[in-house]
Amino acid sequence: MPIQRPIAQMHGKDFFDSALPIYVNRAVETYQLTEHRHDFLEISYVSEGAGTHHLGEEAFPVAHGDIFLLPVGVSHVFRPSNASPEHPLIVYNCVIAPEAARRLAEAVPGGEALLPFLETVHYRRYRDPHGEFHRLFQRLHYEYLSAQPAREAALHQGVLGLLLYLFRLDGRSDASAASAILPAGLETVLATIHSRFDQDLPAKRMAALAGIGERQFHRLFARQTGMSYKTYHQNVRISEACRLLRTTDRKISDIASAVGYQDIAYFNGLFKRKNGVTPSVYRQVDAS
Repeated sequence: MPIQRPIAQMHGKDFFDSALPIYVNRAVETYQLTEHRHDFLEISYVSEGAGTHHLGEEAFPVAHGDIFLLPVGVSHVFRPSNASPEHPLIVYNCVIAPEAARRLAEAVPGGEALLPFLETVHYRRYRDPHGEFHRLFQRLHYEYLSAQPAREAALHQGVLGLLLYLFRLDGRSDASAASAILPAGLETVLATIHSRFDQDLPAKRMAALAGIGERQFHRLFARQTGMSYKTYHQNVRISEACRLLRTTDRKISDIASAVGYQDIAYFNGLFKRKNGVTPSVYRQVDAS
């Protein structure tokens, strides 16, 4: 006779305020939360660390870059692989009422294409190898914590951005075939950027690392990542700066230097352009 696991039921009314059917958080996963189902749509993104995601009768090892779309009724829980606070499993979660997600899709031209996607009864799993989804979620989380003008509109825009991103991933059946024509060295370049983002990495040197000419490198890099090489490098640096602002009390000038910027004025300007606020305001909002 199979053992019946206790599975809690979560309700959106316990997360949403009366005027906003959206909830966003950044959770450090522990063993305290029990397996649960919910009456809302949830998008979960593994931001840091490693662990296991239990989904019904299945279990998946998870690490940075894993994304899950969880419809109403699916039972799940994250578990960290290491109980040490020095190596936490951190997951961003976006919760939205199903009827609000449908209204959001119907409110924009062409949004009806999302409706069958939103009505799925099975969970979906994705990967975010190049960090674009991470940046979308970070921005959404910031908007949720802030009191900026037109906050509600920004949150709905952010949720729509997440859903569109996943919808397009869902329809990219030829993704493996498309990536097969790219030089294998391009993945080495991406790994180099993420591990040595604080260093000067000229495009000419990265093209040589990929084994192709510089002009071809720029073209293929943009096709693979959806952005220019310079923008991608900047985004990786600023993403790391966001992490340091959230998790340390280091001086902003020290953080700027740690991610590769010696000119603090340039760093502050670039950070604000990417995140909408200065580093000091970002740190204050995240701490609130």
